[in-house]
Amino acid sequence: MRRPTIRSSTKRRRSRGQSLAEFALVFPILMLIVGGIIQFGIIFWGQNTLNQIVRDSGRYAVTEPDCSGASQTDILNKIDAVASVSSFAGTITGKTLVMPTTTSPDPVSDPCPPPSNAKQVWLRITVQAHVPVFFPAIPGNGDISSTALFRMEPVTP
Repeated sequence: MRRPTIRSSTKRRRSRGQSLAEFALVFPILMLIVGGIIQFGIIFWGQNTLNQIVRDSGRYAVTEPDCSGASQTDILNKIDAVASVSSFAGTITGKTLVMPTTTSPDPVSDPCPPPSNAKQVWLRITVQAHVPVFFPAIPGNGDISSTALFRMEPVTP
């Protein structure tokens, strides 16, 4: 009489060992892919949030009554205030405000503040930030930036 159970159990043990070896080969590659996806998501989220911070600060900036140093300081402080209440996971490393813009490639502005809609005064906000990077294969070290150009609203008399 045959003993199929002995052969079958030996074959199963070999199969389990083979599965473990295959898993040991595939698991690190799978973790690299999952880690890359998570890191990409963090950077993408950080960039979208930074864009929203710049947009919200720009919307606030266009309502300033003039282009004085006090107005510019107020706008730069607003960037920090908007960032502190947002879901931004990084740290802001630099802020630049050009008000009014006078150099190319930005449009040349009329004198600030604009007296009517016929005159245009432009301002540009640039914010640099750093998002956490815990996956070393990502280029750029998590440094991101966002720039937006806004037209100031005319001052009502």
